[in-house]
Amino acid sequence: MSLHSLIEGRRVLQQEEPSTTVFPVCGNPLLRIGLETVLSGGRFQVWHEAVDDVSVLPEAPDGEAVLFIIDGQSYRDETVNVINRIKTRFPDARIVILAEMFEADLVSAAWKAGAHGFCLSNSQREILIRSLELVMLGEIVLPSAFVLSMTGPNADLAALSPAENSEKGEAYRLSGRKLSVREAQILEYLREGAPNKVIARRLNLSESTVKVHVKAILKKIGACNRTQAALWATRHVSTDAEA
Repeated sequence: MSLHSLIEGRRVLQQEEPSTTVFPVCGNPLLRIGLETVLSGGRFQVWHEAVDDVSVLPEAPDGEAVLFIIDGQSYRDETVNVINRIKTRFPDARIVILAEMFEADLVSAAWKAGAHGFCLSNSQREILIRSLELVMLGEIVLPSAFVLSMTGPNADLAALSPAENSEKGEAYRLSGRKLSVREAQILEYLREGAPNKVIARRLNLSESTVKVHVKAILKKIGACNRTQAALWATRHVSTDAEA
């Protein structure tokens, strides 16, 4: 196959990628502008106005996916009510909460109400886009820092799972497949798409050590590659990491 054919094939695939309309629910117009800038040039098309009233939004074109990004700072006390209004008007829409930090009670309430992702507003562009793409693929996304903060001996994430989607505490407890704290940390970096070099620098490890941990992680969770490991990490919240 010629280089021209490969380029043309890639162009066709990009054209066939489903478009997603993003409705920013926020009280800060700068946030909408920021989202429009960050998400430009890809599958996400940001609505031209900040959304205050969901009921006045137009119907989404047939076949076009819809994503709502809620400003978790502006609507902290109204998050659940906003989600309920969105689900009533757009039952098939995906919903992401964007904030500088997350508290367990807010995440639990928003998740039970129907939120699909929780992203940090200070995330790198690539990480934010990857997280939103995972949400649109049907995955649940949580910030790695939040997940790791809940891996202590007294952590209890049972309340974070909606009753209908409860894995009954499975998480990292798969028999014979418990991950160490270090492996849990590295797995979260894999979920963010970080290469071994970056992981090694952040955890003050050598790349060779990171490679050994990655190999062990893949074996324990039954993944064939880093991508599968990242998807697995998105589906499972570590609640039983070993010290």
